[in-house]
Amino acid sequence: MTDHQTRIPHSSTNNLWGHPRGLWVLFWTEGWLSFAQYGMLSILVIYLKDILQHPERAARIVGLPPLLTLDAKLYSPKGLDATAGSLSGLIMAIIFAAPFLGSFLADRGLGRTRSGMIGIVLLTVSFCCMIMEQLFVLALVIFLIGVAFSGSLKAQVGALYELTDRRRSDAYQIYSQSIQIMAIISPLLCSFLGTIAWHWAFFTTSCAMMIGLACYVGGRRYLPEEAALSRQSTEKRIRCTSLEKKRILFLIWLVGLFAVGILPNQEIMDGYLLWGSEHYQLTVMGIVCPVSTLVSLDSVVSMVTGLLVLWFWRWYDGRYGVVCDMTKIIIGSGIATLGPLFLICGEWLHPEPHQLSLWWGLAFHTFNDIGCSMTFAMGMALFSRHAPAQHNTTLVSCFTLHIFLGNLMVGKLAGMLHQIPDSLFWFLHSGGALLSTLGLLASSRMANRLFSIEMETV
Repeated sequence: MTDHQTRIPHSSTNNLWGHPRGLWVLFWTEGWLSFAQYGMLSILVIYLKDILQHPERAARIVGLPPLLTLDAKLYSPKGLDATAGSLSGLIMAIIFAAPFLGSFLADRGLGRTRSGMIGIVLLTVSFCCMIMEQLFVLALVIFLIGVAFSGSLKAQVGALYELTDRRRSDAYQIYSQSIQIMAIISPLLCSFLGTIAWHWAFFTTSCAMMIGLACYVGGRRYLPEEAALSRQSTEKRIRCTSLEKKRILFLIWLVGLFAVGILPNQEIMDGYLLWGSEHYQLTVMGIVCPVSTLVSLDSVVSMVTGLLVLWFWRWYDGRYGVVCDMTKIIIGSGIATLGPLFLICGEWLHPEPHQLSLWWGLAFHTFNDIGCSMTFAMGMALFSRHAPAQHNTTLVSCFTLHIFLGNLMVGKLAGMLHQIPDSLFWFLHSGGALLSTLGLLASSRMANRLFSIEMETV
């Protein structure tokens, strides 16, 4: 069984290193997109705080007052840190909600490849506009529209494989590594350039987007071919069986559980940076590191843990039998629960400013990233495998809605920074991950019933 909009190329000449060549096209395309996106996001909260500290600069940015008004109505932040944190959380929330709209259009006839092309072009334009500070808000709008259309890239990964192909889960792990590799380099480079001039950081991200566009255009022939959709076939494909409708509802339920569980991970790009700038000892070998390098630290840890998780499950599945995606997700969510507890312990032992060792941060990132490497990659694989074919692209992008919902909550939590004790701040994140784990565990029996047919063949 294949996705309704694509035909999977079966020729062995399309394989490279055990996977279709199209996977490596998407790997590098997503990598350069991630370079640009993570480079921008890693400096976003610091950049916004810098702007808000200088009213004369803020006054020159077109569209900033309405954005601040919206943020005030949603979060009611108090102080510069809270305003920058809540505004950053709002922007990141929209980033992960936008792909749902673009993927809906892709499933309705636009096609994944055309949708991806439109998205990448718009993203390139948006990062070029960010170079000019006056156009920053306009650039964000274009950026969000581009993100909406480029969301179909994740569904294209799954479309390269047959439904029962065990490599599908591995493919999403490999695909996720492209994000981690670039997320190591980009924050380091952009944060360094930002200390010189912000426009140099945004110039670098725009160059990365141009490379990503070239990768996608050059590798289009290796992606699944788009099948033409007639009006009659469109009407036929939107009808779902009773079982498929139940699966859709269950997948939407999982989005809510994932949203609560992802709070510790999404805080890394927001309030965590503000908290870290006050608590961590950021001088390493006599060099004072920008706080945004914590994002690169997380990316290094995430890449290593992601490779270890990929190796472990390949070994375990080969020796003891294949473990279903749902079970791996539950285990990962439970591990992520432990991460924020290290920050609580570290601050309790070292309450003075700038005295907290980065080893405590390394422990936080390690447990968080082991958990996320299972919940995110396995979650994408689960949605790609079990979403009804006629709505596959939409539902795979619906999976990323949990990051949107998580960032809405993160924006609210970041706005509470310094308003509540720091220990309570991090307990709320750990509690969210624990609540998600318990919800996933309670839902596992329903997953077995709804997905048993495919699970028996994986």
